[in-house]
Amino acid sequence: MSDSCSCSCSCGMASSDPKTYAGEVCEALMKTDFDLLEKIANRILTTKTAGNTIFTAGNGGSASTASHIINDLTKGCRLNQREGIRTVCLNDSSVLVTCLANDYSYEDIYAILLKTLANPGDVLIVFSGSGNSPNIVRACEMAREMGVFVIGFGGRDGGRMKPLCDICLLAPTNSMEQLEDLHVVYFHSLVCALKKKLEKMWDIEVFHFPKSAVKIVWNDEVKNLVGAEALNAILTATGAEFVDHCEPDAIAFAASAGMVSAIKAKNAYAVGVTKDAAMREGMVQAGVDCVVPDFSNIKRLVKFLRRI
Repeated sequence: MSDSCSCSCSCGMASSDPKTYAGEVCEALMKTDFDLLEKIANRILTTKTAGNTIFTAGNGGSASTASHIINDLTKGCRLNQREGIRTVCLNDSSVLVTCLANDYSYEDIYAILLKTLANPGDVLIVFSGSGNSPNIVRACEMAREMGVFVIGFGGRDGGRMKPLCDICLLAPTNSMEQLEDLHVVYFHSLVCALKKKLEKMWDIEVFHFPKSAVKIVWNDEVKNLVGAEALNAILTATGAEFVDHCEPDAIAFAASAGMVSAIKAKNAYAVGVTKDAAMREGMVQAGVDCVVPDFSNIKRLVKFLRRI
């Protein structure tokens, strides 16, 4: 085969020869700003730790990428019985998308959904080859207005989308087919990086959910941990009752696998507290219901324990 245009040139035409096409993709891939990928990975981890949600959106082929990656984040990043990353693809519901497009406008479909579902601190990840899709631009504008962090995967000059993103990674090619290829490669590499980081990282891991218990059991080992005093104060303000002995359905904190076993023997709900990976595994084997590395994420922990 021959091709009038080879390489990722300004005309945007990719080679018609499969081998040459693959070489062009590889060449463009190695021109990527990989530092931005690291920043995106860290933002995703921060979002997970904070208990926030990641939303994704795209059009056409980019819509399939936006849908694909929520599988990788929700299930692919679920390691060692830990929760995956909370994600929602805004273009997945044909019912909602067609309804909003028909009753309002196609350019507002993602903005309306984002306004309905998102909260400050959440993340919007958008995919757009041109960066000029009106619905993607409107979604980015809504996100910025709401305090939602925006990550864009684009191409060419980034279009109108680029200045609306907090982080924008542009695939270094003018070929629409090849930049869509690169977006998938980027995200699969991100998932592999996230899985490696998550191997030794955890925050609030829930194995079983507590009943609506109001009795909290402290012990000296836990009382002395960093953040325990602040957690105690917040729980007290929510009406929790502190008791000295385990009883059924009470919530008890443990700093060792042996303590977990003792708590479970009383049919109480055991929350293990440790930063040590080996001890964490021991607690899991002892039947811990929830495990946290420390009390630094008090807001999420209190919300989980008290369901408020």
